[in-house]
Amino acid sequence: MRLHEALMEQIMMSAVGYQYAARIAPRIDKVLIPRTNGRLSSAGWNRVGLLTSTGAKSGQPRTQPLAFVEESDGLLAIGSNYGRPSHPAWSANLLAHPQCTVEFKGPPRRYRAELLTGEARAAAWATAADFYAGYEQYRAKCAPREIRVFRLGPVAD
Repeated sequence: MRLHEALMEQIMMSAVGYQYAARIAPRIDKVLIPRTNGRLSSAGWNRVGLLTSTGAKSGQPRTQPLAFVEESDGLLAIGSNYGRPSHPAWSANLLAHPQCTVEFKGPPRRYRAELLTGEARAAAWATAADFYAGYEQYRAKCAPREIRVFRLGPVAD
């Protein structure tokens, strides 16, 4: 990790960073990410993208900024909800309707979400915690809730 990335991570893990990430950044990202072709967000270059899923109850499109962790076979989406006691709504949407669109590091692309369990989840969690140490803080804060971890696999057009 580069020095500026380590400093940013420490700031984001602070109380001020938490408030910024939970309350201000999503509003900025919904405007900024589409205007930069999925490359620039409130967290910098190539860190956050937009997930558009179908509402579990409403059936309407729902768009949420998320940090994505890249893997060789897709993306990881971590349902930490900033350590809150409940699962984020977007994770319920993916459980009900796994087809989604992600705008991240380029134009929107179609994906299919898979909720990970067992060893696959453990391996993905280790990757995510290495990407952002704050996920471990969120895990401890929201216990006993287990944070949902999804693998988003690209869908051929």
